[in-house]
Amino acid sequence: MQDILRKIEGRVDSAEVFYVDSHSTEIGFEGWKIKSSSVLQKEGYSLRVVKNGKIGMAATTDSNGIDRMIENAIATAEFGEKVDIEFPGKSEFKRPKIFDPALTELSIEDLISYGRIFIRFCERYRGSADLDFGVQKSISEVQIANTSGFHDGYKKSVLSWGGGLNRVKQNDVFMVGDGSGSTSLPDMEAELKKLTDPFHEKMALAENLLTVSSGKIPIVFSPRGTMVVMLPIQAAINGRSVYTGTSPLVGKEGEKLFDDKFSVIDDGTLDNRLGSSPFDDEGMPKRQIEIVDGGVFKNFIFDLVTGARAGRKSNGCGERGIFNASSPSLSNLAISPGNTSYEDMLGSIEEGIFIDGVLGLGQGNIIAGSFSNPVGTAFKIENGKLVGRVKNASISGNIYNDMKEIAAIGDEQELVYGSFLTPHIRLDTINVAC
Repeated sequence: MQDILRKIEGRVDSAEVFYVDSHSTEIGFEGWKIKSSSVLQKEGYSLRVVKNGKIGMAATTDSNGIDRMIENAIATAEFGEKVDIEFPGKSEFKRPKIFDPALTELSIEDLISYGRIFIRFCERYRGSADLDFGVQKSISEVQIANTSGFHDGYKKSVLSWGGGLNRVKQNDVFMVGDGSGSTSLPDMEAELKKLTDPFHEKMALAENLLTVSSGKIPIVFSPRGTMVVMLPIQAAINGRSVYTGTSPLVGKEGEKLFDDKFSVIDDGTLDNRLGSSPFDDEGMPKRQIEIVDGGVFKNFIFDLVTGARAGRKSNGCGERGIFNASSPSLSNLAISPGNTSYEDMLGSIEEGIFIDGVLGLGQGNIIAGSFSNPVGTAFKIENGKLVGRVKNASISGNIYNDMKEIAAIGDEQELVYGSFLTPHIRLDTINVAC
């Protein structure tokens, strides 16, 4: 990498080299048997330069293509975006535990065995539902060097898994599924049992199709379901929406926009989390970022370019691939727990809906906080209990209205999607249409 910087010395104002070497092994099961297996390797360099204040970029996966990459990066700078960015220099980092040698030793046979464990836990549904499962092991090395004196790197190991059941009965389709991941080798028997245990209650509830009243009735979002209300927030805090002026949060840092019970942080320094690393993909230290504190909006997320364009600083949120420019990205998002147990949250509801997932997540004017979705995996709450499945209903609302009064937040968090830690959330102002 230093050789690349030496070759470009004197030809540009500043430069940065990003290097990735990754190896992944993936096994897929469909229809209760192995369907696919693959082993992939990806290695390459990405070069970003600043010349006359303009940014140019080129990349290659060909070790013999370095010189051409340099020429292409310089050439593209002539037509590049003019942004005043400064690459970071040397720094001290908190180095989270994200590499486990034991994980690197996993064989294809080990990965296949995890699929068989998943099948064993779902065996009772053979003949009544289809099954899918996937598991992937990836080992990666990242290095960054720039003309400001930064040169550092890290290794990361990731094991990710996910699967579900798809039941078709009298033209009715019902799906349950979940997944997770780890940067160290877990007890996969225990992890897969934890993943599949909730399937049994959901599959039983799905046998009883029920209707609910239209209008505003209490909605309890499961940890997986809370993505419905978090997706608009994630879109609004992206630094790109600041300089474009599209985010409704622009100019509202320090204002109370949500219920007192609602607090959100992003932390890229946690051990054994998928989104953790010592620094982001531009060499900026990962850190803990308050997004919302007691209902008060605190921070957007920026990489170098969006920060510069918005007149702000990067806060360590740059993410990219070999052939992709950096963009702001969250690391490990967490909603703080409340003080209401799951039982108490449901207990006072005479009629409501428990939402574990929706169809078409992201529909509606997300950047403005609106959502409108048909329910996917959803169940009726009656007199404090889940009593059956809800189908052919939809929910809609706007988080900047509905999250001002949160009925309850659960007292226990659950890690979902590998990097999102969240409790249950109850909202009583969502519109339901049947």
